[in-house]
Amino acid sequence: MLKVKTIQSTALMLLFIIIISNALLAFFDFGLKHNFNLKSAFIVSHPPSAKILVLGPCEPLWMVDPAIISKNTGKSCYNLSLSHSDFADNYLHLYLYLQKNPPPSQILLFVTPESFDLRYNNFHPYRFAPWREDTAVQKVIADCQGLSFSISGVLAFSSYLPYTHQLLFSAIQGWKHFLSGKDAPYFPDGFEPPAKIIWDNHYSDLMHSYTKGYKFNWSPLRGHYLEEILKLCGNLGIRVLCFESPIWKGIAGYQLNRDNINQRIDSIAGKWDTKIIRFDHLKWAADRKWFISPMVTNLAGSSLFSDTLGKYLQRELLTKY
Repeated sequence: MLKVKTIQSTALMLLFIIIISNALLAFFDFGLKHNFNLKSAFIVSHPPSAKILVLGPCEPLWMVDPAIISKNTGKSCYNLSLSHSDFADNYLHLYLYLQKNPPPSQILLFVTPESFDLRYNNFHPYRFAPWREDTAVQKVIADCQGLSFSISGVLAFSSYLPYTHQLLFSAIQGWKHFLSGKDAPYFPDGFEPPAKIIWDNHYSDLMHSYTKGYKFNWSPLRGHYLEEILKLCGNLGIRVLCFESPIWKGIAGYQLNRDNINQRIDSIAGKWDTKIIRFDHLKWAADRKWFISPMVTNLAGSSLFSDTLGKYLQRELLTKY
């Protein structure tokens, strides 16, 4: 009799776990897919269908204004850059974008020596948790993290467990957006104007840590996913321009192997017949008043660079097709 009660208690406990797990899974999935402040959710539910797409980490997120690009080129533009993202992160967001959007005619892909160093930027698997059943998502996560979101059934919610502290607010916000009828993101064209307006202490901290300069490390995985982006675009006939926004000239001398890394970048771009431009010739990049850190401009600097980039596109690229 005692054994029967034990079995019944265990069965009820398992049933309870299954119900709670599925309820939590549904709560997170629905909330995250309806939080349109998340670019992954927005691009698959409200296709921007842009002719020009911007990809990269913080620098283009804060420095490339689609409104200014469109003004110069006459083409629609969406900024799909994400904070602290690496090429694998960019690749999956482009992959999700292409599920619901026609291929853009032009992609602007931010590439800098820092992009290939694992100390900078990152791959964020939690951004793709709602799409964990997609085989392409699973492959990239396995490559970058050595794990997969292919778990299903009773353990399905465990795919969220390592990231609940990062996703709980976003899931709640998504439910709030759904219940209130909100269907537009806070930044509708993807561009986030830099919030800070003054120079921060990044440069002084860097110089204190590396008094004789520093070298970038090369990650083969980062190089691989740059090539995956170029391969995907090549297969779809999408033109890619790899670009590097201006860095403050005062920092360039401290990047000891910058030229070597740029040669490796040029080799990859050349392999895929991809044009690359570095805006290191801009005279205003010597003046710190345009920057909030050595690689990020302030709002005025971002407007200046966006206008420079837009004029370049109109003059050098779009007029040729």
